[in-house]
Amino acid sequence: MSGSLAVQGAPAFGEGRVIAAGRDPEELERLRGAGATTVSPAQEGPDGLEQALADAVFETSPGLVPDCLWGPVTEAAFAALGRSGEDTEANTAYVWIGSLAGLEASLPADLLRGRRIRITGSGVGSRSAGETLAEAPEVMARFAVGPLQLPWTAFPLSRVGEAWAHTGRSRAVVVPD
Repeated sequence: MSGSLAVQGAPAFGEGRVIAAGRDPEELERLRGAGATTVSPAQEGPDGLEQALADAVFETSPGLVPDCLWGPVTEAAFAALGRSGEDTEANTAYVWIGSLAGLEASLPADLLRGRRIRITGSGVGSRSAGETLAEAPEVMARFAVGPLQLPWTAFPLSRVGEAWAHTGRSRAVVVPD
């Protein structure tokens, strides 16, 4: 859900190119329809994902890569971004959001030598509370003008146990009875 929101929200912040890697083919298709370049980690073999990502970034580097996966998927993305391409002057913001695919990822030296990249986190400690609060009104205003698609299922507070057990494509939201 976080990755989908990040991908959908990136154009509101002026990002012209966003690459989304994900496990859900239907979600990737939806994000492709929203303008993202999509790649599935299910590419054939360990080098398949790296090649698919390298193809996606060869001519034009992405401005923003929101990464909710980490682990081997991130290593493939780092390797792909580190390859020589035509757009080596572009700035890329690589933002770690979550670690659904692993807790560690190696950072190849040629990525840092070959691309202008800034790697940051998105959790507590990556920014001060004051910075986050100061930018909140602008973030909300930008999201308010864009059509974000966020599937959700409402559960009354009296059924909070069902909300916790909820699985599926939608986000469980607890509302007052």
